[in-house]
Amino acid sequence: MKVFAEYIKYKELYFRRNTLLQFGDSWDLIGNIVLANPGSAKPKNVISSEELLSINGFYQKYRQQGIFEPLNYHEFNDDPTMRMVAKIFNGLYIGREFKLNGTIQLFNTFNIKNQNLKSAITQIDVDSDLLFSRNVFTYFNDKPTYFGFGKDVLKDPILRQAALHIFNQSSDVIRNVYHPNFSDNAFYHPMYINRAFNQASFEAYKNNVLSQIANRTSMTIYAKYLA
Repeated sequence: MKVFAEYIKYKELYFRRNTLLQFGDSWDLIGNIVLANPGSAKPKNVISSEELLSINGFYQKYRQQGIFEPLNYHEFNDDPTMRMVAKIFNGLYIGREFKLNGTIQLFNTFNIKNQNLKSAITQIDVDSDLLFSRNVFTYFNDKPTYFGFGKDVLKDPILRQAALHIFNQSSDVIRNVYHPNFSDNAFYHPMYINRAFNQASFEAYKNNVLSQIANRTSMTIYAKYLA
C-alpha cells in the first residue's frame, strides 16, 4: 500500500486531508472510507513527477469539481488504522480474502492530525477552512463506502453533525448498506473491528455491513475483467 495525502500546517496544527490509499499499481477508484480524524501517519518521501501526474489524473477522473494542489501533496507512511482499512475492503473479516488492486479514498470527519482522538476533539475550535471536508460525499462515485466514525465522534455534538451531514447527503447506493436512520448504525472504527470480528456478538455486523462492503469491492475490482 502507498499513501498520498494533502498536508498543511496552520496555527501550530497540522491538517491531513484527501488521503489516497493505493493498492497494487492501479489508480482506479475501488472504495471510500470516512473515519474520525488523521492519526499517526507522517510524510516520508517527496512525490515523484510520475506520481503527481497519476494523482492529477485521478482528480480529473473522479473529482471533476475538486481542486488538486500538487505542492500540498506528500507520500506518507501508513499507520495501524490504515492497515485495518485494507482488511475491511479485502474480505478478510468475512473469510473471503482477495487481493486489492486500486485506490481507496480516506476522508475524516475532521482533519486535525493527532493520534489522540480525545485530544484532537478539544482542538476543533480552530478557525480554519481546513478543519472540515464537508462535501466529500460528492467524490464517492457510488463505490463501496465504509463509515467508521467511532463512538467519540458520535458523542461530540459538532462532529456528530458533520458525520450526519456526510451520511445523509450520500447517495442511496452508498447508504443502502446501512440502516436508513443514522442513529441506528454502529459505525465501528476499524481498530474496534479488528478486535471484535471473531466475537459471536459481532457476527450480525459482519454478515450485514462488512460482507456488503467486501463483496461490492470485489465486484468493483473485477468488473472490468468481466465486461
